[in-house]
Amino acid sequence: MLTALKSEFRKLLSIRSTYVISLLALAIVALFSFYGAGIKGPAVMSSDALEQVASNTISIVGIFVGIIAILAICHEYRYNTIYYTLTNSNNRLKVFFAKYITLAIFAIVMNILFVLFAMGALALGVHLAHHELGSQVIDLYNLGWRTFVYLIGASWLGLTLGFLSRSVVFAIVAYFLIPSIEPLLHNFLKISNNYLPSASQNQILESATSPGVFSPAAAAGIFYLYLLVAGIVAAVLFMRRDAN
Repeated sequence: MLTALKSEFRKLLSIRSTYVISLLALAIVALFSFYGAGIKGPAVMSSDALEQVASNTISIVGIFVGIIAILAICHEYRYNTIYYTLTNSNNRLKVFFAKYITLAIFAIVMNILFVLFAMGALALGVHLAHHELGSQVIDLYNLGWRTFVYLIGASWLGLTLGFLSRSVVFAIVAYFLIPSIEPLLHNFLKISNNYLPSASQNQILESATSPGVFSPAAAAGIFYLYLLVAGIVAAVLFMRRDAN
């Protein structure tokens, strides 16, 4: 298992798309945090401004982490390197779980770096605009577990779609299409948004509950239940399907 993990980390950190997509996410976060929330923000910031910018940042970064996760598996099928991956391991499940563990660790690192960067960018923008940041109240535990759970879930969602489809185009289209389909299910089938995957994932970052909306912990449970079911299907298909 350790060999499989080392191999997955090496592959993830040796391809250009990982860095290009991460830098693109960094540029967008800088634009929103430094310019949008900092320079163009209110003259006197609310006491939870740093916590809010952190949550907003993770909701943005989650999109890009999901794409990186899709490419982590689909590029192997596209360029036929999956043959080498499977022949280097005596068990396909080791490869399967190694990819999930690798993407989870990658998401944790990205979470820490981007939250710190967003907070620093906001503080710098506020300073340059001569606004007042004031004293800030940050619930580190509440912010930490919600952002970690959200970003890890985003990476696992992308990876699961990649395992299921093995096609870059199909997986990315599905990744962005799922949130668009959910309102249709809500309108035509009268299924509550609270029980749908993307809506429940978004509720993880909500700081408090409101009537008819699950708590962040309950929303995380619903979202990860979808991931579990889809992941089991992906694992079975990965074990049974040919590599081509």
